[in-house]
Amino acid sequence: MNFNLSDIVFILLLITLVWGWWRNSAVHERAIQLAKQHCAKHNLQLLDDSVSGNRWRITWQHGQPSIKRSYQFEFSSTGRSRYPGSITFVGNTLTDIWISPHDI
Repeated sequence: MNFNLSDIVFILLLITLVWGWWRNSAVHERAIQLAKQHCAKHNLQLLDDSVSGNRWRITWQHGQPSIKRSYQFEFSSTGRSRYPGSITFVGNTLTDIWISPHDI
């Protein structure tokens, strides 16, 4: 079986895309889990049990390129109002969870 250079490049590109999708799915699931834990810790309810991708950006961490991912979510303290929150990862590392000021 003979492969051309274009075949090899296509296969490597396909593998890279699948790997990237898989890694992003893992970070997204972790963001949901950590947002739920953070809300529970502060007696808040994570609404819709979900987070949505807000922004991707390439950044440098420890001299290597990494992807900075930001996700948004909504929570409620009373069950009546919705408040925004965000969770940020650099690579696979959680860097920040923010919840807006809310009624108690």
